[in-house]
Amino acid sequence: MKNNIFSLRTLIIIALLAALAAVLKAFFSIPIAPAGLKTVDVSLTPIPVMLAGIFFGPLAGFLAGFVADTAGYFLGVQIGAYNPVFSVTMGLFGVIAGLFYLKSKRNTILKVTAASASAQIIVSVIINTVVIWLYYGVPLAALLPTRLIAAAVELPVYAWLLMLLIEALRPLIAKISKQQIVQT
Repeated sequence: MKNNIFSLRTLIIIALLAALAAVLKAFFSIPIAPAGLKTVDVSLTPIPVMLAGIFFGPLAGFLAGFVADTAGYFLGVQIGAYNPVFSVTMGLFGVIAGLFYLKSKRNTILKVTAASASAQIIVSVIINTVVIWLYYGVPLAALLPTRLIAAAVELPVYAWLLMLLIEALRPLIAKISKQQIVQT
């Protein structure tokens, strides 16, 4: 029993963060569709996913992101078929944020900004743009401008919210994680 990667309490917190991200994806995403072609969603979905990665590591962040995107797709009103590649890319938000906090859990605005900027650029601007282009044939000239604008809008919001939430949740997460589970 001691060889478990995550304790039950940790799994519950990761599941709650994934559920929050799924609800944000399903009901609080704003699609941007210039000329009737949806090119990007502006959403706070990556915030709980990155929090899972920051507090519990890259694997936890990946699991939270994958589950959140999958559940969020099936919760919301979506157009088109489910594509698991986007669930993998949402998991990458948690992996990238978790990698920034592997060595030190110390929180600075520079670290938060670098983590959220790296995740935003690598996942949203590069990978998701290429996936949409390859899978759906949407021209890069139509995709890139709106995706860059959305990333520029989301980046400061992500950094600011992550900075506040990490500081606010750190004592709670530490308290929950340190409690011993009484076995009967």
